[in-house]
Amino acid sequence: MSPGKLRRLDPVRLLTLAGALALAVMVLWTMIDIGARLAFNKPLHGTLDLVEVTLVLVAFLALPECFRRDEQIKVDLFDTMVRRRTLAAMRLAGEIATLAFLVLLAVTLIQPLADAYRFGDQKPDLPVPIFLLLLAIELALAVSVFVVLGRAVGQVRAFPRAAAGTADPHPPALHSSNGAAS
Repeated sequence: MSPGKLRRLDPVRLLTLAGALALAVMVLWTMIDIGARLAFNKPLHGTLDLVEVTLVLVAFLALPECFRRDEQIKVDLFDTMVRRRTLAAMRLAGEIATLAFLVLLAVTLIQPLADAYRFGDQKPDLPVPIFLLLLAIELALAVSVFVVLGRAVGQVRAFPRAAAGTADPHPPALHSSNGAAS
């Protein structure tokens, strides 16, 4: 990349950095609260609210990066038992189901977001508007939808190559080039 060009804006990376910042705030606030409680018997006001808010931000803002890196929890029980084409179809079905679930979450969050904005809901101890928290979650879900959609399109494009491949990705131990057992 030439120095004159601006780096492309990466919303996934920005959300991940915001999540990391929320984690740092949560850890530092908790450490200060514990120190103040032990040293002066004066805990900080609003610690529970701050931890709740930052914990939600950490989890949801990291979601798009998790999908982009394909690091969500998976059970690969059938990966070695099915053919390559079947495995590609199962992975595509998983991406489509994930996409549908994310869209459902994003759509159902719209009404609570509007209500929290309209009524001015805030956390009890800290003046953190609930609608800002829900807006961050909605943004993370929308970015996640685009990430998973891109992954699904990539799998659809790669699907014929997976089906046309003749080599078995998990060859049995008895197959070798000279016919001898390995």
